[in-house]
Amino acid sequence: MVHDDSFRILTLTGGGFRGLYTAKVLEELENEYGYPIGRFFNLIAGTSIGGILALAVAAEIPMSDVVKLFEQHGDKIFKKRKANLFSIKRSTYSIDVLKEQLEIMFKEDKLGSLKHNVIIPAINFSVGKPVVFKTPHHHTFKRDKHHLIVDVALATSAAPIYFPKYVFDNTQYVDGGLFANNPSMLAIHEAQYFLNAKQENILLLNVGTLSSRISANPKTNKLGGMLDWAHGKNLSNAPKNIIELTLSTQQQMMTFITQHLLKERYLSIDENLTNEAANYVSLDRADAAAKEVLLSTAMQNSKEALGKELIKTIFLKPVELHNTAIQPNTEDSNE
Repeated sequence: MVHDDSFRILTLTGGGFRGLYTAKVLEELENEYGYPIGRFFNLIAGTSIGGILALAVAAEIPMSDVVKLFEQHGDKIFKKRKANLFSIKRSTYSIDVLKEQLEIMFKEDKLGSLKHNVIIPAINFSVGKPVVFKTPHHHTFKRDKHHLIVDVALATSAAPIYFPKYVFDNTQYVDGGLFANNPSMLAIHEAQYFLNAKQENILLLNVGTLSSRISANPKTNKLGGMLDWAHGKNLSNAPKNIIELTLSTQQQMMTFITQHLLKERYLSIDENLTNEAANYVSLDRADAAAKEVLLSTAMQNSKEALGKELIKTIFLKPVELHNTAIQPNTEDSNE
């Protein structure tokens, strides 16, 4: 049963086009409970594509609309540029289609206009430090509320090699997944230190992007060069494999720590794919086969999750909207 002092958190993991899985899970939950999903949570956190989804949840954009965006425009977002002599100087994909679709979705709305509390990690590459964009849910948070939602969305999802660094306010940003692909521990810290939540009252739902693990290929050499990291295949795969390894291991560790901390008050809707299914899914694969695996797995996992006690507890009733600044239990600034 939901107690009045419970504090409910939704965290959404990064994973490129695999975010279609996340969006479909959220759509199924919205269909089941009849409200915009953001209304059931005191705090929403998301990284990379999970950050884009978190912003959509906080804006109460129907998840069915987000799923359609993936289905209709995913192959255009992940359309490789034509190869030429300058290919080595630029990212694999252009940001143009993604930015266009985000501008349609969020218009010129600012972070401070969102209906629910949200935190979005990214990396300020201009100074080489992590940052977390936040709604003004604490009295010291005065800066980020003026940022366009589109800018925050593109900053958190600027995956190295895949997309160009995103620049706004004369600052370069890259993907927050490099330090917080699963933002659950960031969200727990935010809840305790800035929203006065007690750890024993926190209920946390994480929705992943179909967990994948990058491991050694025993058939390749072990010398650590480009060919090794490319698993004996196209050399251009080497940096992408390193990035996927970084995202995957960070996510696994944060999942373990969060489970250890919250125990039965934590649930992750995610799945380790079979080897066969995994062949059709990746950060940047957006073809019909990938969509089929992502959507069918999301629907199956959603049905299974509906029987979980924590899901029933979290979705028993909506929370009251809390998008106004509260007084702190510690002094800090919007970093």
